[in-house]
Amino acid sequence: MTSSASAGLVNAARTCIVQSGIHGLSMRAVAREAGRSLGSLNYHIGDKIDLIARLIAEETAERQRLAEAWRVRTDTLDLADPCVLAAVIAAFLDEAATTRRDCTLAGCELLLDAGLDPAGYPGLAGLLEAEDGLWADCLAPALGAHATAFAAVISAYCRDELPFSLALDSSDYRLLRAATIMRVAEGFTGQGQGLALSFDRLVARCGEASADVRLPVDLPPGARRTELAALIARMIVEQGIGSISHRAVAARAETSNSSVAHHFRTREDLLQAGMGSLILGLRAELQTADRPGGERGLLLIRATHSIALSAVRDRALLPFALDMRRRRAENVRESIGRQIGGAAGLDGAGCQAAVIALVGHGMAAMARQPAVASVPMIDHIAALRTALTQAADQG
Repeated sequence: MTSSASAGLVNAARTCIVQSGIHGLSMRAVAREAGRSLGSLNYHIGDKIDLIARLIAEETAERQRLAEAWRVRTDTLDLADPCVLAAVIAAFLDEAATTRRDCTLAGCELLLDAGLDPAGYPGLAGLLEAEDGLWADCLAPALGAHATAFAAVISAYCRDELPFSLALDSSDYRLLRAATIMRVAEGFTGQGQGLALSFDRLVARCGEASADVRLPVDLPPGARRTELAALIARMIVEQGIGSISHRAVAARAETSNSSVAHHFRTREDLLQAGMGSLILGLRAELQTADRPGGERGLLLIRATHSIALSAVRDRALLPFALDMRRRRAENVRESIGRQIGGAAGLDGAGCQAAVIALVGHGMAAMARQPAVASVPMIDHIAALRTALTQAADQG
């Protein structure tokens, strides 16, 4: 197969993911999008895992080209200046959500599903390394010995922020994001100034709209459809959106396909019900979660990414995606603050920025196969903050 023909099939696979999410990636759908027969696709590519491997290889090459472009772009900028670095991080996220939107969305979907089945996404570790390398290359000239540690934090932060930057375009979100980006760019030093001083108000503004928005599906307490929706939500968390079908839900509920179809006629109805129940459950669980770690915590975090990525295609979910984003660090502010800032703690914007980095790091850790041993991200952030503070004190 020629390189152009192979690229066409990879582009078709990316288009299927962009249009329908990772559950839309099937050999039949890709063949249809590429204008080829299924037999031709199987002959030239192989099976679905081979197709995914080809797509990941192309996404990795795109990230490597991107890294070089950003290295040139930032070559004359003083990235040791937090204001400059914050502007660069924001510009990177904005580019990812606009001119690079399809590649970014495909990458987010691949990462999300790989957390459940790392072996099914061969080569993804190389893609993650290419993303991490972008920041290391950009920061090395200005930050020297601190560049690698700083790059790991920024890359992890962006990994969690990207789904929300893809979905959300409100001014309230942009202001909240600007506050947390600045704390990352400052290396979490000090207690935050500027927008960080208004952090609680920024968080509140992002929650006011969603309070009055109805869920995308009616789920009355005690109803059978509500019970089924809760089951679908659990399946999304544990197995991913791709696992949802009438047959699978019926098997899990130990009932007939027709019984499930009575409440939810189409697969889209199933997904909307699951998302609605997921939103309700996440709101309750995020209020009681004590830290964004552990297997259950990471599964919940995956669920918030599912909502954000679904909101890219379904604007009815936008208020709920914004609500999930503003709730980062909602109930761990005191404990996270102590672990990073010691007895003095850490300001709200700094705590939320740190938790976003923790989440991004956790998402990557789940997707790597085999798992790579590393210093816990919270210890990494604390060490970076200490090192930067000491360097500033020494002049």
